[in-house]
Order: sequence, then C-alpha cells, then structure tokens
Amino acid sequence: MFIGQFTHTIDSKGRLSIPVKFREDINSKSKGTVFITTELDPCLVIYTIKEWKTLLERINNFPVMNQGVKAYRRLLFSRATECSLDKQGRILIPQNLREHAGLSGDTYLVGNDNKIEIWYPGKWDASESSAMESMNNIREELAKLGM
Repeated sequence: MFIGQFTHTIDSKGRLSIPVKFREDINSKSKGTVFITTELDPCLVIYTIKEWKTLLERINNFPVMNQGVKAYRRLLFSRATECSLDKQGRILIPQNLREHAGLSGDTYLVGNDNKIEIWYPGKWDASESSAMESMNNIREELAKLGM
C-alpha cells in the first residue's frame, strides 16, 4: 500500500527519485518495474506490474463500444510506458508525460493506496483546496456508499 506525500525533484534528464518507502514496495511487488501513465486528473500515475494487470482486467470488462470507455482507453494506453528503477532508485519519466503533467523541478509523490501519483505542486495544492471546499458533498457521497 502506498501512503504519504513526499517532495522530490526531477533532474535535468527527467529522472525522479522514488521515496525509499515506495521503492521497497515496488521492488518487492514488481521487481523494480512500474507502469507510468496519465488518468483523468492532471498528474501522472505509477502502477506496479500487479496493479497494472488488475487495472487492465477491469478495463477489459467495460463495454468496448461505449464512447467514454474508448476515450479513456486511448488516453490511458497511448501515454503508458513501462520503466524500471535504476540503481539509485530513480525512474526516467518521458518528456511527453512530464509536459502533460507540467512537471519540472520539485514534484509531489502522493501515495494513493494501490498507486503513486506524481503532481506539479501548484496543481496538487489546487486539487486539495477544491476537495476541501467540496467536503460536505464528499461526505454525502461517502455516506451513500456506506462509509
């Protein structure tokens, strides 16, 4: 499980050091290999091999003719890349993904249970503020789900 928030810097070559806490899980669950892609939020997402396969199984059960599903699949798979941690515990984030998420310099690595999100700090702060402003609605939605 990935939890916590860490600030790390992307270097000039596009490498990002993964926090030791996350790295240990990646090495034990995924032998140092991960998948990086985009989702619907303005961030990048890192999946272990196991979680990537689980995501694929779920997506493959969606109705293939649904326009929203088609758009989501295209977004997810066209931007996905497989990469491995180097000996220093870094991953190389392709330039197109860095540009998509607006990443350079400092970034936030945010644990989100089965995945790690990589955020530009300004976008993370805006997303967090928006969630806090919507807290009453979020409480109602969670209550409907039995939480």
